[in-house]
Amino acid sequence: MVKVFLIAAVLLASARSFAQQMIRKQIGFEISYAVYPQSPAKQNYALNLGLVSYAKNGNYFFTLAEYSIKNVESEKYAIPVEIFLLNPGYSLYLWGDLMRNVNINFGVGGLAGYEMVNNNSEALDDGSRLYATDQLIYGANAKLSIESYLSGHWVFLVSGQLRFFQNSQLPQFQSLLSFGIRYNF
Repeated sequence: MVKVFLIAAVLLASARSFAQQMIRKQIGFEISYAVYPQSPAKQNYALNLGLVSYAKNGNYFFTLAEYSIKNVESEKYAIPVEIFLLNPGYSLYLWGDLMRNVNINFGVGGLAGYEMVNNNSEALDDGSRLYATDQLIYGANAKLSIESYLSGHWVFLVSGQLRFFQNSQLPQFQSLLSFGIRYNF
């Protein structure tokens, strides 16, 4: 995974675009893939789809819909916890190069969604029962992102997030590393 982020950093540093970027009221569509750092051997990931609406000075509003799955290791089993989230928020432009080809943004947002434990089943394979229930969850997140324009419309994204959840079966604080692409209309 470290190699992927190093390659992403090289792409960000070498990208050049001379089109108008981050224009007020410009809309973008974003798709990204995220991983939980230090996750166990089972694959734990999150997929995001979202819309971005630029405001003044490179700041933007975002609304993301996310599906994530995290396998919680117990004594004998990996218990899947699926999360469906809506993540609206605002991102502030912190720094960019002279042509604004590479930008650093800091965003904050709210989280609201639904958490489903063990595919909505209380029974495990050995006959034992889970007391964890499916429930609505909510919280907040903060993210730091590096965004690089690959062309006038395409943006490559790398970001790190810290999340705080209430009412969840998982730990209250979680972190995610993600990379994705955005197309600005």
